Amino acid sequence: MEKMYAGARIRTLRRAEGLTQTEMAKHIGLSTSYLNQLENDARPLTITALMAFVRTFNVDASYFAPDSNSRMVADLKDILTLAGTSGVDDAELVEFAERHPEIARGILRLTHRHPVNGDTGGKYPHDTPKSDGKVHPTPLSEGSTSAYEHVRDFFYAHRNHIPELDDRAEQFAATLGRPGLRLTRLTALLDGTHGVTVRFNAHDRGPRRIFDDSSRCVRLRADLTEAQQTFELALQLAFLVHGDLLTRLADSPELPTAESRELGRFGLAQYFAAAVVMPYTDFLETARTSDHDIDRIAAHFGTGFETTAHRLSTLQRPGREGVPFFFVRTDRAGNISKRQSATGFHFSRTGGSCPLWVVHRAFENPGHIVRQIASMPDGRTYLWIARTVRSRTREYGEVPREFAIGLGCDLDQAHKLVYSRGLELTPDAATPIGSGCRTCPRGHCRQRAFPATGLTLDIDERYSPDEPYRAFSPSCEKR
Repeated sequence: MEKMYAGARIRTLRRAEGLTQTEMAKHIGLSTSYLNQLENDARPLTITALMAFVRTFNVDASYFAPDSNSRMVADLKDILTLAGTSGVDDAELVEFAERHPEIARGILRLTHRHPVNGDTGGKYPHDTPKSDGKVHPTPLSEGSTSAYEHVRDFFYAHRNHIPELDDRAEQFAATLGRPGLRLTRLTALLDGTHGVTVRFNAHDRGPRRIFDDSSRCVRLRADLTEAQQTFELALQLAFLVHGDLLTRLADSPELPTAESRELGRFGLAQYFAAAVVMPYTDFLETARTSDHDIDRIAAHFGTGFETTAHRLSTLQRPGREGVPFFFVRTDRAGNISKRQSATGFHFSRTGGSCPLWVVHRAFENPGHIVRQIASMPDGRTYLWIARTVRSRTREYGEVPREFAIGLGCDLDQAHKLVYSRGLELTPDAATPIGSGCRTCPRGHCRQRAFPATGLTLDIDERYSPDEPYRAFSPSCEKR
């Protein structure tokens, strides 16, 4: 069983309750010295102490789960809820995830392959050898884990930080020099060392980068910025120089299929390229000195808003950690096409995101940053910012791609961000949100799109409730 350290969570809870260590210790029946050790991660949190916190302060046990297990606990709870098994004590799930992490992960993998509420039609994701001798991924049925989801979980398991690639990229970036000069040196390196020529402005449409293996030529699209050109050439270099490392890193239990390993290898090469454009130490120092002002950081590196925000979510080098951010990209329909986290924020696997989440409000204010203090049902509170980004159109009548980019962090980290200025950084000021309507336990929500699975609906012919799919009766409301 892994030891659970929850000092930051305990400290955040104590401050939210306005208590001193002595006062909190008295409330939960612990000594002040022991509570001090818990807050400073000098002692692990025992199940007995965990239950004392849960009973006294009415918070979910998953609130105290370490970042590595918090999403696992939330996923298990989602699965049980959708299977019609509600009422399982959160503390039991935390203990189960702590004591039997491999079994818990196995259950999640099995459930994602076999939906709890539908038949897969006999199609499961596995690698099938064909007559050409190659391995082809079997098409995934609805409800199965896709290659994209495997890769997403791979990066989540690594806290969105790959040290082997980050370190190599930073060392390589130091040899390239400043923007402008780095592109010239990168081009010369590809040509002189690897026999690869680079043609800029090679085409107006299509892929940003095209590599012709037979002619050993890289062609770059005409509309790319200097930073984007550097990224694409660094990406090509990753495949040429670090191919074996990419393959080794992609050979992971989180990437169980040939398709997921291939996609993971590509994602790892992109990680390297981004770290070349935005080297770790320089990026971290720029972020800190600018109070994590994304526009200022982007101006320094010549990168876009989305690229810069995504890089902020990868700064977890041991001993030189940045703010542990959560990063998401969503469209107007609420489809989350990118989600990465350096910590334990739970993104639901079982449906859409919460309509009260500020990320959706960004579309009402295109190009402007919107902010929100938000709390999840487990009691954790966050600062979220969001802004829309649009692709450039290359011809009349072309519909530009538009997304909302969201970046969030725990409330106890919010003071490090310029975006927290003027906000009341307390849980009392938070907007209650959830991970998705089907699994959100909040009974009183006027925005709810679906009834919560596992909760009993309040159907009373004497009332016409203003809240859809109410889960609590008026008498309970008065209590």
